[in-house]
Amino acid sequence: MALEFIIVGLGNPGSEYHRSPHNAGFEMAEKARARCKGPRFSRKGDADVSLCRWRGHSLLLLKPLTYMNRSGIEVARWLRREGLPPDRMIVCYDDLDLPFGHIRLRRSGGAGGHHGMESIISDLGVREFPRIRLGISPDDVTRDEHVDYLLTPLSGEKLTLFEEAAELGGEAALDAVAMGFARAMNSYNRLAREKARGDKDRD
Repeated sequence: MALEFIIVGLGNPGSEYHRSPHNAGFEMAEKARARCKGPRFSRKGDADVSLCRWRGHSLLLLKPLTYMNRSGIEVARWLRREGLPPDRMIVCYDDLDLPFGHIRLRRSGGAGGHHGMESIISDLGVREFPRIRLGISPDDVTRDEHVDYLLTPLSGEKLTLFEEAAELGGEAALDAVAMGFARAMNSYNRLAREKARGDKDRD
């Protein structure tokens, strides 16, 4: 069966970045692979890939290994290779503007200052493709400290919340493949709004 979707997880290669906030996309891709019981990621050129099936659909999980600022090179190459349009791709990545551990789905938009998304939009020449954002907004980090925060592995309760959110993000990506992005977006964004209200009630 021909490939139907590509799910892209953004991050930086190397063990020193494992479980860092900026690698949320890699984490979501890993969680999606585990959920659909796909093969372990293997190196193909400058990307790690896993070819999976989920509820009758064929999909490729893709983790570019070109470092965040050059993510678009591999994304564009794989779309061309598989003959897929950008709207058959779902990009998973971190967002400093979302509350920590929250998930948001959008059908299109700008990069929002995210260098990986800037690279993809530049190399594809379009902004109209689905994306899933995992919120990593820090509570006690100043803007000047953002770079160190993004690239430093999480631990303790923060890591637990991060992995739970990545699990949800990976689930959302697979549900978007199975039921269509619009339905998945309505479902998961409603859950996010309910979570946000619950967090405010606890404050």
